Amino acid sequence: MAPTSTTTAPSPRRRTPQALGAAVRWPAREAWISWRFIRNDPWAGFYPGVVFALAVAVHQHLSPGRLAVTAAASTVYFWLYLYTFCLTNQLAGTREDRLNKPFRPLIRGDASFRGTWVRAVVAFAAFPLVGWALGVWQWTLLWQAMTLLHNLGGARHWAVKDAVVGFGVLPMLGPAWQMTAPLTADAWRWMLALAVPIFFLVPLQDLRDLHGDTALHRNTFPHAFGERFTRRLLCIGFVLLPLVSHFLLLRATGADALAWSAEAATAALCWNIARRVVHRRSPAYDHRTYRLFEYWYAAVLASAFITL
Repeated sequence: MAPTSTTTAPSPRRRTPQALGAAVRWPAREAWISWRFIRNDPWAGFYPGVVFALAVAVHQHLSPGRLAVTAAASTVYFWLYLYTFCLTNQLAGTREDRLNKPFRPLIRGDASFRGTWVRAVVAFAAFPLVGWALGVWQWTLLWQAMTLLHNLGGARHWAVKDAVVGFGVLPMLGPAWQMTAPLTADAWRWMLALAVPIFFLVPLQDLRDLHGDTALHRNTFPHAFGERFTRRLLCIGFVLLPLVSHFLLLRATGADALAWSAEAATAALCWNIARRVVHRRSPAYDHRTYRLFEYWYAAVLASAFITL
């Protein structure tokens, strides 16, 4: 008779390190994948919201503990704000991304379509719950509606595309303020003084994608009105933009050196963009020009720490 082999079940101690490793690897991988989806847009859709929420919290003289809570809450909220937009945008725009943005994760194969759909459903369900917990759920639902309008066909026409991006400032800055304080006239001043100029100036982002948009018959602002006219209009707009900042936002007066420094820095960004936008060089050059516009947006909101 053959000897009977005996096996013993692995002890819990042996399984525990493996289970812990899997428990750590899964969220780490999801965090990495989520970053891959949003990594081209955090200066437009993540950093500015967190910065403005913290500026409002400082203005409200919150305690260090509440300030830390605001920092954590705004980080989660605005990550989902951008993540939900990018997931649905990239699911709906794979044809365009193959031409304009081949570095995105769906095109590179870093994420599957099925996995991305699952992430989109989970993120879309989680976002209103976070908004409800923070008392800003109305803004959350408004942004979700704008996201779907943009990504499910609206972005093919310049008016819808630019309106969603421009007035998407409202469901960003509104909850950033409302997380710590009721909306006031000052809050609406900041929101509208940024949303309206951004609506008129956001066609800057389309200059970098002209070739792909032409191939896909997307009616962006430069296609509707001509690249030459668009560049000239944007140049004038960015030359004048510091006046909007001065009279409606930063309002530096007297010997307020910090406020004047903020005005000087943001004006320098605007005038550099105005200089660059009239030069048609390459999509990469236009992309860097648009990146300066994102830096301007973040810098203006950072100035709220000293000008609110």
